[in-house]
Amino acid sequence: MLPPGHIEFTWATLNLLQRQFGLFEDADYRLAALAAVLPDLIDKPLATFVLTDSEAALLYSHTALLHGGVWLTAAATGQLERGLPYLLAFSGHLLADRMWKFRQTLFWPLRGRRFHRWKHVGSPEAIVQAYLTIIRTKPLLLSFEAIGALLLVWFILDRDLWQEEKLAAFVKTGTFSET
Repeated sequence: MLPPGHIEFTWATLNLLQRQFGLFEDADYRLAALAAVLPDLIDKPLATFVLTDSEAALLYSHTALLHGGVWLTAAATGQLERGLPYLLAFSGHLLADRMWKFRQTLFWPLRGRRFHRWKHVGSPEAIVQAYLTIIRTKPLLLSFEAIGALLLVWFILDRDLWQEEKLAAFVKTGTFSET
C-alpha cells in the first residue's frame, strides 16, 4: 500500500472505533498517521541509502520480530493501554502491506538472514521507479488506494472537516472535542 492509503485506512478505522464503540476517544490522529507509515519511514531510507545492495524495500520494520518487540516493550513499560491505537496503526501496516506474501521478511531472521528480494531500490531514482512499477502493474493496489481515497472523503464529511475552523482545530490538536 502507498503511504496515503496507510493513513486513510488508519484514520477511517480510528474514526469508526471512536464513533461506534467509544474507543480511543483521546487518540491523536497525527500520531496515528505517523505510526501507520512508520515502517516505511524507517525501511525505505534504509533500503535507499544504507542497505543499497539488499534488493529489498521491506526490511526490519516489516518484521514480526520488530513489531512483537515494540508490543512487548509497551506492555513491559505499562504503556500498552495508552499506546494501543498507535500500536494498532503501526502493526496494521503489516496487514495493509499483505506481509503474509513476503514471509522471508515477515519472519526474518527465522527464514534466513536475507529479506524478501524484489528489485534494486538502492538509490532515490530506483525507489521512485519501484513505486511507479507498482502503480503500473498492481491493479489491486490501485483499488485499495481508491478505497482509501473514498474513506478519506467519508472521514472529512463525518467530522465536518470541510469547515475551516474544524479543520484548523483538527490540524492543531489531532483530536476532536466531540466524539
